Amino acid sequence: MSVRRILAKTINTDLEYEAIGIDLAKNCVSVALLTTDGEVVCIDRLDYSELEKSAQVLCPTTFAMEPCTEMNYLVQKLEAWGHRCLVIGGKNVQNYVENHYSGQKTDLNDAQALAGRTHQKLSNEPRYRSPFIGDLTRGTF
Repeated sequence: MSVRRILAKTINTDLEYEAIGIDLAKNCVSVALLTTDGEVVCIDRLDYSELEKSAQVLCPTTFAMEPCTEMNYLVQKLEAWGHRCLVIGGKNVQNYVENHYSGQKTDLNDAQALAGRTHQKLSNEPRYRSPFIGDLTRGTF
């Protein structure tokens, strides 16, 4: 994953994203968008309404988030719009932040860690899935 980190105010819906990490808070979200070119675009404090508006027009992509109360509602909406959702445990995010961001646990670093872990998972995912493995489109790791 690229080291280059770009700060933005809104989600550019014209680009395709490999993974989108979102750190959910009470009134807003922090978002890290990993483009197919390897750039990381970060948005600090995006309103839920802006996230939903952008997600409706985005090409299908993978969203990653930590488990919390807002997660269930958002996952249902995102999957209805054709996106894939992954739920990543807090311990995995914490380990990623410690290893890649000198242990500085901020909302933006959490969102970037979620995007990074999703990129790792997608890179290691086999191209052919046996029917005995089950549906991996939604899972926790």
